Amino acid sequence: MKKFFIPFLSFLALPSAIHANIDPKVAEKCMQASDFQGCVEIMSGQKENNSKIKTEYDDALAFFKQGASLRAIKSINYYLKRNPNSKEGFALSAIINAYALDKFEEAIADIDNALDIDNEYAYAHALKAEIFYFDLGGSLSKSQGYLEKAINLSPDDPHINFVAGDIQFDNGFVVLGGDTFDLDKKSKNKKDLSLKSFEDAKISFQKTLANIDNESFKNSLSESTFTLGTRYTTTALLGDTKFELYFLYRDKKERPTAKKYLEEALEHYTEAISMAPSQEEVEKLELDRDLDLISPADLYRARGDVYSWMNNKWKKACNDWKVAKKLGDKGAQDNFRNFKC
Repeated sequence: MKKFFIPFLSFLALPSAIHANIDPKVAEKCMQASDFQGCVEIMSGQKENNSKIKTEYDDALAFFKQGASLRAIKSINYYLKRNPNSKEGFALSAIINAYALDKFEEAIADIDNALDIDNEYAYAHALKAEIFYFDLGGSLSKSQGYLEKAINLSPDDPHINFVAGDIQFDNGFVVLGGDTFDLDKKSKNKKDLSLKSFEDAKISFQKTLANIDNESFKNSLSESTFTLGTRYTTTALLGDTKFELYFLYRDKKERPTAKKYLEEALEHYTEAISMAPSQEEVEKLELDRDLDLISPADLYRARGDVYSWMNNKWKKACNDWKVAKKLGDKGAQDNFRNFKC
């Protein structure tokens, strides 16, 4: 009885606290304090301060997504000043520095700070690989070292697998000198390396699509970097990957595999077109934020290219190129003219 009776009497003795609409959780924690009112004031103030700090983080993320880079970095700096042990805060600062301000060295320093706080922060390792490889021109081997740490920590994470796929996809072109044209003039060794890189990219992108809707992998930081959405972007890139694999297997005279990849590329481009925003929306985002995004014009031109390599699909190829041409795609305009559509 004693343990129940004392706090009950204490509560009865504080009618003013009841009428002050004190947070019940705060009142419960302060019940045993010698200075109840002082405890309430301290804890309530701390709660308001924590809420304000969290708001600065959310503001920074929102400003970044809106393209307000200076307001974003100001907000995240404010947040980190008051919360210097936040690994997510440093990761967001890295994203703003890299993708809004082109300050890549600062971004790497932010990531290193996040990893100093938690060296098992898988997304930070992947983010470091991406910025190091694409923005600082880092070596593939070192980038893969960062990436392997991320994958070992979270092998099914769709955001980490997207970074892996993006690097592997790019490397597929790099080993061939930048493109998959004139394959008969390129060495077998390089073609084999390119094929493996595109195959690895395919697997990584497929993992992204398989797990992107899994709530356990929710990652607002990564999602903020996909202006048009992770699923849309990944689906389009998977179409690109399988289209390149078509040419590499065709060159190896493995026609059934090549045909399969050509048909699957068509499916991915069609799915991406069904999810695509308007051409006007994409062009406005590109102009306002200095971005290079995958537009409906890109997808129609690419799908037209796929149709052009299929038997009896010239009419469909021309129809897609016509749509892309109307949307302003110069490559589709050239195809439409050169193939006499």
